[in-house]
Amino acid sequence: MKTKIWLVLAISLVIGACKKDSYNTRPSLTFTSVNATTFGNGSTMQFNLTFTDKEGDIQDSIWVQKITRTSGCTNFSDRTKIPNFQATPNLKGVFEINYSVGTSLNTVYPILPGCPANKNDTCYFRFWARDLAKNVSDTVVSPDIIILK
Repeated sequence: MKTKIWLVLAISLVIGACKKDSYNTRPSLTFTSVNATTFGNGSTMQFNLTFTDKEGDIQDSIWVQKITRTSGCTNFSDRTKIPNFQATPNLKGVFEINYSVGTSLNTVYPILPGCPANKNDTCYFRFWARDLAKNVSDTVVSPDIIILK
C-alpha cells in the first residue's frame, strides 16, 4: 500500500514539475500583425508585437531591423527606448511600432529610408527586446513587405 502511495506521489510530482509556465524571465515576443504588406509614399507602417515577461521589467529597448531583398536598396536598424511603467509580475502586452514610408513633413513617426536605386524594395523586419535585467527576447520576423518607389 505504501509503495502505491509513493508511486502516485512521485508521478504527481513529475507531472507537476513538467508543467511549463508561459511567463519566463527572458522576455518573449510574438509577431502579431502588420497593417499591410505593400506601402506607398506617405503611408504609415504599423507592426504589432505581443510580449510576455515574468518580472514585468521589459523596459529597456526594442530593436527593429529592416533587411532588404532588393539589390541596390539599403538595410535599416533602429533602437528605441521602451518607456518606463510600473512593473507587474507576469506582464503581457502589445508593442505598437510605427514608421512612415517615404517623405512626409507631417509625420510623428520615424521615416524609413527609401531605395536609392529608385525601385520597389522587397524587405522583411526583425524585432527583439531587452528588459532591465539585460535579458534579451527571441527574435521575431515579419512577412515580406513591399515598399513602392
